[in-house]
Amino acid sequence: MSKVLIIEDSKMLCKIFNELLTKYTTFDFDIAETYAQAKAFISKERYQFAVADMNLPDAKSGEIIPLLNKHNIAPIVFTGIFDEEFREGFETSNIVDYVLKERYENILYVVEKLKQLELNKTKTVLVVDDSTLYSNFLKQNLLLHHFKVITASNGKEGLAKLELHPEIELVITDYHMPIMNGLEFVRKVRKKRNKKSLSIITLTSDTNSYTTSRFLKEGANDYITKPFSRDEFYARIYQNIEQVDMFEDMQNGFDDDIINLLADITEFRNAETGSHVKRISEYSYVLAKLSGMFEEEAHLIAKLAVLHDIGKVTIHDSILCKPAKLSSDEFEIMKNHTVNGGELLEKAFLSDAKVGQIAVDIALYHHEKWDGTGYPKGLKEEQIPMHARIVGLVDVFDALMNKRVYKDEWALEDVLKFIQEQSRVHFDPRLVKLFIKHIDCFLNVLEKFGTDNVSDFRFCKIQEK
Repeated sequence: MSKVLIIEDSKMLCKIFNELLTKYTTFDFDIAETYAQAKAFISKERYQFAVADMNLPDAKSGEIIPLLNKHNIAPIVFTGIFDEEFREGFETSNIVDYVLKERYENILYVVEKLKQLELNKTKTVLVVDDSTLYSNFLKQNLLLHHFKVITASNGKEGLAKLELHPEIELVITDYHMPIMNGLEFVRKVRKKRNKKSLSIITLTSDTNSYTTSRFLKEGANDYITKPFSRDEFYARIYQNIEQVDMFEDMQNGFDDDIINLLADITEFRNAETGSHVKRISEYSYVLAKLSGMFEEEAHLIAKLAVLHDIGKVTIHDSILCKPAKLSSDEFEIMKNHTVNGGELLEKAFLSDAKVGQIAVDIALYHHEKWDGTGYPKGLKEEQIPMHARIVGLVDVFDALMNKRVYKDEWALEDVLKFIQEQSRVHFDPRLVKLFIKHIDCFLNVLEKFGTDNVSDFRFCKIQEK
């Protein structure tokens, strides 16, 4: 969690901030009552956020702001004075926000703003503008509020960035651009992403209502007319981010219901036990975190990994439960479970492009190999989505460590030797190194859920009667 520095000379306000931050947040924070104390804190600690009074006993003219900026901290200014001079200064200063010391509710607003800034670290914004100067201006203002920012110089490039980064929640696009203008860009985006998963704000210097109405009809959520103030810019940004968050909260509950239902179907109609999918989920989370994924994405892959073999519900019992090696013809049929699973999940998550893409990638590509000899598409190396590479590795590990209707379990030494031999052949070499180095983490998961016993196989056991 990020660290916060509160700089305030009022002992009463310091006490209130201390109580609110302790009770309602998980921030680690320090409180300074003077410029000198703040300077001492900054020399020893690294702070991501700050709340600063402009008028301190030993720095009455706002000297605290350049001090914070010097250490790459853009503060929330908590002030008792606001005039036209200050407002104009806000437009060009590295200040996140300004809040007047008028009411107790404003202190609550500051605390909520800090929590929002922390949340912004998980949110990605795409800026599409052919003007490098304007693109950088927008980017810097978004980075000031700790958003992750991706840029594109025209609509065509913007579409490619959206395809590459399904986590993008907000797009800010200019109108007049070469190759593909903003209007055509919005039209094409809405064919793939709806307003529930992606907000679009358009920028235009046109003042006639015809231009703005065209954008809104094509699927834009909002528009800003140039030139605009930072106050207006941030107000529009948060309004549209909150709209996506509201739909996302509703969607998450719906997604969990779908995942749980499909996981139950997969577990029952499979040649493995329920413990297998639980282990795959835990393994995937561990390896995702080791590979450097953020918590949110690692948690998502853990939820969706349980659906990696959902396509096996389409495979005939005689092949799925065969207690011997499959013939070449049977294996070709079995391979269809990847494509069938991908198609099923694409339909199941039509209303959530971000979750749907990861789910489809895992189901469709978890049998691809690093050297390009896997199936169904023969992808190689970085062409294979990272989520699929992770699940593919842990799926093989779990299969080798446990009994199946067609084979006995392997010894751990043999499993690790095989995985190492398959580095750069079957598996991503970087993931193999991480997996081997932290093998105890995966053995802990195995111990937690236990190994499989053929007598526990639910579906195939029924078929043997």
